[in-house]
Amino acid sequence: MKYPRTGRIIFFDEGVDGLIVAFLPEVGLKGPLETPIGKGHRSLNLAVRKEFNLYANVRPCRSLEGHKTLYDNVDVVTIRENTEGEYSGIEHEIVPGVVQSIKLITEDASRRVAKYAFEYARQNSRKYVTAVHKANIMRMSDGLFLNICREQAQKYPDIKFKVSI
Repeated sequence: MKYPRTGRIIFFDEGVDGLIVAFLPEVGLKGPLETPIGKGHRSLNLAVRKEFNLYANVRPCRSLEGHKTLYDNVDVVTIRENTEGEYSGIEHEIVPGVVQSIKLITEDASRRVAKYAFEYARQNSRKYVTAVHKANIMRMSDGLFLNICREQAQKYPDIKFKVSI
């Protein structure tokens, strides 16, 4: 499928009526956003992420002046790999009542999102990047991710690198 940025509407046929993605200059709109739990079609969000290779989920969180919250002066940006890990959507039922979910991690995707995080930090005057992981338990998958993050950190000496479990 080709999807030039021409403003035309593209309909996805994922077996569910109503998923529309509209391309306007630098804007994408989609819907519906709900996924049935435990049955029915796969996540529409996952389908859109995979179709358009939306690998970096960027979530800024800032305190708003005049709004009392538990913490003051919050200014954090979370960047999550959006196509792999627990979000790869690879799972199956081995036997009735036993389900296996696969956490897929690759060097390429880890490198791409780590580079994105460091570039984002540099372009937005951020002082550091923190890699959040569970390499203490998931030694191979999260260990690979963490090693790639450390490798990328060497290329950005102006940005402090931290790790957090």
